[in-house]
Amino acid sequence: MMDKLARAEAESIAQQTIKECGFVALPVCPFEIAKRHEIDVEPKESKQLGVSGFLMRVGDSFGIKYASHIANEGFQRFTVAHELGHYFLPGHAEKLFPNGSGTHQSSFYSVDPLERQADAFASALLLPEFLFRKAVDKAGYGFNAIEKLSLLCKSSILATAIRFTQFTDDAVAVVVSTGNTIDYCFMSDRIKDLPGITWIKKGTPVPNNSTTSDFNRNIVNVESAQHVEGASYLDLWFDGAPDLEVNEDVVGMGSYGKTLTILFTDELIGDDEETEDD
Repeated sequence: MMDKLARAEAESIAQQTIKECGFVALPVCPFEIAKRHEIDVEPKESKQLGVSGFLMRVGDSFGIKYASHIANEGFQRFTVAHELGHYFLPGHAEKLFPNGSGTHQSSFYSVDPLERQADAFASALLLPEFLFRKAVDKAGYGFNAIEKLSLLCKSSILATAIRFTQFTDDAVAVVVSTGNTIDYCFMSDRIKDLPGITWIKKGTPVPNNSTTSDFNRNIVNVESAQHVEGASYLDLWFDGAPDLEVNEDVVGMGSYGKTLTILFTDELIGDDEETEDD
């Protein structure tokens, strides 16, 4: 998990960057921000698996190249925003280019602290709290809400879903899986604050008899970005959770080879338990 101070710094600098560039409504355009700072941005057909983008430096001049083999506008905008994170965040350029010049390549799902902070910057840049929170309140529930926000912000479904869990008042969990294995999970405060709940660990099997488990048995569902709606129980996914029925929206992430699951309910879980205790 990222250091809270590092995340707060990324959020603060992203917001400052947005305001300095004059954005007062969604979407925020990372290409425009790069242009205003005289950073050249170009597409690049990368043949290296897992490589999303490059930041280049020659003296005091910077350039960005983003992988174009994934034809997804949200992915490409996030990649450019990520590289801008390396440019704007204190200490990044110095660490990435100790000799003053060179090329740095960024990869998917890196655990490197600099890459994680650049990801946090990108999310905060494309989905800034002071604009995104208002949109979340009007978006509705489940995958339909996340898809609507993704279109509004021109951001990837995955980045939007993760950010959604931070600002919704509802019980929402976003789970990313590959085949029968869970890669990671994000939860809204409504779920995280439930007493006795156990967080899903990386490598945990996808629950049997879940909509996600059935969906992942056919790789075509994932590769063709199919979307199905189902139902599940919160305690099927989280040990210690209440036996509560939740909606289970499942969507394939195409060439990523992964599946996105959104578990959600508009019931104010947690409040009832507190009332009964009182």
